[in-house]
Amino acid sequence: MTEDATSRMNAVLDADEIDHVFVEFPDLNGLSRSKQLDVDYFRSRYEDGFSMNLALLTQTPRSDVVEGSSYADAIDFADGIVRPDPRTCRRVPWREDAVRVICDFEFEGRPVNGAPRTVLERVLERVDDAGFTAFAGSELEFYVLEETDEGLVPATSDKHENLTPATEEVAPFYDRVYEWAPAFDIGVNTLHHEFGAGQFEILFDYGEPLGQADRTFRFKELVKRAARSCDQRATFMAKPFTGRSGSGYHLHTSLFDGDENVLAGEDGLSETGRHFIGGLLEHADALTALGTPNLNGFKRHEPESFAPYAASWGYGNRMAAVRVPVHGTTRVENRIASADANPYLVIASTLAAGLHGIEDELEPAAPSTGDPSGDRPRLPPTPHAALDALESDGELADRVGEEVISEYVAMKRQEMAEFYEETTEWERRKYVEVL
Repeated sequence: MTEDATSRMNAVLDADEIDHVFVEFPDLNGLSRSKQLDVDYFRSRYEDGFSMNLALLTQTPRSDVVEGSSYADAIDFADGIVRPDPRTCRRVPWREDAVRVICDFEFEGRPVNGAPRTVLERVLERVDDAGFTAFAGSELEFYVLEETDEGLVPATSDKHENLTPATEEVAPFYDRVYEWAPAFDIGVNTLHHEFGAGQFEILFDYGEPLGQADRTFRFKELVKRAARSCDQRATFMAKPFTGRSGSGYHLHTSLFDGDENVLAGEDGLSETGRHFIGGLLEHADALTALGTPNLNGFKRHEPESFAPYAASWGYGNRMAAVRVPVHGTTRVENRIASADANPYLVIASTLAAGLHGIEDELEPAAPSTGDPSGDRPRLPPTPHAALDALESDGELADRVGEEVISEYVAMKRQEMAEFYEETTEWERRKYVEVL
C-alpha cells in the first residue's frame, strides 16, 4: 500500500476525538461485518491485520452458518486475517468518535478467493492485462418507509415518478444523506422519486470499479442511517410490496484504452462494444444469479416493465436487460441486478462477462425495440434455475473464481431450503379455511 494512503489514514486517526476504528469487510451478501477496535490498539496492530472468523464471509443475511462451506466447518471455524486498506479509511459521519476501514481477507498467508473485494480485484487484473481501464457507475433504487400502527408503509402515497412535491416530501432525509455523503467520499448529485410509492433513487459520481464498489457498499449503509435519523426506514429489498415497482441496481460500465473509449463507435457502439454486450448476454443467466441474490428479487422481473424479463439489449430501451444509453459517454448499462445485490460481485461479473465477449468476439442478436419479452430468451424465473446456470457456467467461474461461485451457490441453496421448511402467512391465508 502506498505511503500516501497510510499517511492520510494516520491523519484521520490523529484527530483528538477519534477513539474507535471499525475494521469492516463486505460478506458475500454485500453486508458490512466488522469489529470495533480502540484506536491505539488499531495503530499498534494494523500492519499485521486482525483475526476474524472466516465463516462470516459466507453466512446468510440472518447470520446462519452455511453447512459444508470451505470457510466454516471444513476448517474447524478457524480465523482468517483482515488487512485494512488505508485508502478506505473514512470518518463515520453519524458518529463523532469513530472511523471505518474496509479490509481484505487472508487465510494462512494467502488472499481468500471467495472474498468479494478480492474477486473484483482479480477481475480488474484481467481487465488491465487486456489493455483496458474500466469505469463504473452505480444507480440503486430503494424505498423510504414510515412506521405506522399497521407496520411499515411507503413514505409517499403513490407512484409519483419525478413529481416535485413527492420528491420534496423526503427533503429532511435527502438533506441528511447530502450532509453525510462527503465523509464517505460519495459525491451525491441527484435525487428523484421513482415509479413506486415511496421509491427513490439517489445518484452519485462514477469512478474506477473498486472505489465505486466501496462507495456503493457504504452508500447503502448511509441511506439506511439517514432514514433512521429522520424516524424513517430505508430498504434496498428488491420487491418489498406486492403490486408495486421493484428496486433495481443499474450498473453503467465503460472501457478505455488510454483516452479512447473502446465501446464508442461511429454508429454509437463500436465492434468492441457489441462484443462486450455479447458477453453479457452469453452469461445473462449466471449474472441473474449473482445479481438477484434473494428469492424476493425474482418477483421483480416482469414482462412489459422496466425490470428485465428477457436476455436482451437495446439503444435507450429501459425494458431490455442491457441498455446502451443514447446520451453522454458511450457506456453499457447492465439492468439485471436487484438493489439488494452485492456491488463487488455485480461489477466483477459484469466486467468478466464483457471481457469474455471481447476476447472471443461474441456477437449479440439485433438490438430490441419495445418489449423484448416475447422474442428473446427469458431470464431464469427462479433462484433454482439461476443457481443451476451459475454453477454450470464454467467460463464465468474461470474468470471470477470457482471458489466464490461454490460458496455463493451453497449459501443461497441453504437459504432456499430454509424457505421451503417454513410455513408462511400466504399459505395460511390460502388454505387454512378451505382445506
